[in-house]
Amino acid sequence: MGTIFGHRDIVRFENRIDLKMVNLGLTAVDPAYRRQGIAKKLVARLIEQSKDRHLDFIMAFPEKGRYGDNLLGDHFGFRNFGKTQHFIKLMEDRGLEVLKENLDYNIVMVKIATLFSHIPDLEDPEGVIRNAKIEETDEVREILNSYALRVPLVSIYSDEGYKESNIKFAQMNKWFGDPWGFYWLVLEQNNEIIATISYRVEVVTFEPQPREYKSGPVALLTSLGFKEGMDIQEKMQFLCAILRKIRKDLPEVYVAQITSPQHEMEVLDKLKFVDDRCTYNLYMKPLTNAGNELNKYKKFKEYLLQYYR
Repeated sequence: MGTIFGHRDIVRFENRIDLKMVNLGLTAVDPAYRRQGIAKKLVARLIEQSKDRHLDFIMAFPEKGRYGDNLLGDHFGFRNFGKTQHFIKLMEDRGLEVLKENLDYNIVMVKIATLFSHIPDLEDPEGVIRNAKIEETDEVREILNSYALRVPLVSIYSDEGYKESNIKFAQMNKWFGDPWGFYWLVLEQNNEIIATISYRVEVVTFEPQPREYKSGPVALLTSLGFKEGMDIQEKMQFLCAILRKIRKDLPEVYVAQITSPQHEMEVLDKLKFVDDRCTYNLYMKPLTNAGNELNKYKKFKEYLLQYYR
């Protein structure tokens, strides 16, 4: 009748407290059983289990105005710690082709989209961009975890957890076939890894017109990280090179999307990523005294937290 997903994570707050939490993902109820309080019962049970397991808080990113937003905020007392968007980059000609074919955009909007679809022709960064190796997990997660020194709220990757998730994601192509797949790339300079990104290629369904459904492959960017001290130009060069690689290797991908951008917004702004016109709320519900430390902030503008579909 219904299901709910939660991911256990460790979040470092102000680089001084490690908080145990559950990241609330999808909640779904069979249409035949909706409006019977099932979603409320599922969330209530998850909160109860989280308290029994002495977790410090629960977090979710519901879309503004949707049922989950109202349910968590109004019924269960989750606090809104700020709004966020997901950001997209149309993949040049392919992205514009899909846009023109499926959305009711006028010529002015298409011209604007053309401007924002361009991938800047920057030089490749110094060094080598290559596939990451599983034995390099420690080096990569150190880069991601180092954001605890730069932003107040950061998901902390453990060695085994990060390694296991990458191994499992790497099975996507085997499970589903082309064009599905998982890619984990790093930038190496002078025998040192200084940047990393992962992306999944998935087929998504969209509704260009009411009850008209179409599908196409998109690249979902995640775990973008740079070694502290890299300048903005180097960061832009790295991400541009990744976008060009996707465009070359996977020409049917029409858009790249990043759902956890709040720790590197300057890079995305300069490369003319645009928001996807949806707004999401960062909802958190502290459960312990340690979790209540989060209430020191009215809003969080910068953080590195994972968004789970």
